[in-house]
Amino acid sequence: MAATSEEAIKQFSALIEQLEEPLKTTFQNVHQGNLRGTLVRFLKAREWSAPKAHKMLMDCLNWRVQNEIDSVLAKPILPSDLYRAIRDTLLVGLTGYSKQGQPVYAFGVGLSTFDKASVNYYVQSHIQMNEYRDRVVLPAASKKFRRQINTCLKVMDMTGLKLSALSQIKIL
Repeated sequence: MAATSEEAIKQFSALIEQLEEPLKTTFQNVHQGNLRGTLVRFLKAREWSAPKAHKMLMDCLNWRVQNEIDSVLAKPILPSDLYRAIRDTLLVGLTGYSKQGQPVYAFGVGLSTFDKASVNYYVQSHIQMNEYRDRVVLPAASKKFRRQINTCLKVMDMTGLKLSALSQIKIL
């Protein structure tokens, strides 16, 4: 990284040190022990501008707190038959690992129907899957491959995709 990148990381890190509860706790769930990697991810997204990356992170953390994302894994979708119907119509699964150790997820975009529940339940299910990936799958992959792994690969199977699926664009 260039010296400017290192300076941006230092500036952003100084801003992060000022976090107060409950944002500090939710930030720990976001970075999962990879503080530098998380700072770099937000900085890259905002072209290495520490103030812009800080705003983006604060928006993210506030959203997580407001929507109780840190406890989403403890909130099952009830009743359980509704949960199963959602998972049966939202075709996604962990299929293995890349040579670099990244988890590989397959999405059956064209064959997913999203017709068994409201949009909110599908969004909750998607958030739960992402939190599980971030808190369980990625740390396990890091341990298994003995290096920090904080990204995954997503393969989208578009078989059967029709224009009528665009009505579900919010979910997709």
